[in-house]
Amino acid sequence: MKMNSNSIAHELATRLNDLINIPLVSEENEQVFFELIIAILLQLLFDSLDISN
Repeated sequence: MKMNSNSIAHELATRLNDLINIPLVSEENEQVFFELIIAILLQLLFDSLDISN
């Protein structure tokens, strides 16, 4: 499940990064930031649904 959620987080973060530009932040750092946020949100969602790793 972790590998699958990581690829989902990466895909969602890439789409979000394409839509949102944070001024004065490089694209690489934006991507890492969005991946982190998406991964946290997915973990919270999975925890609230009681989906085990």
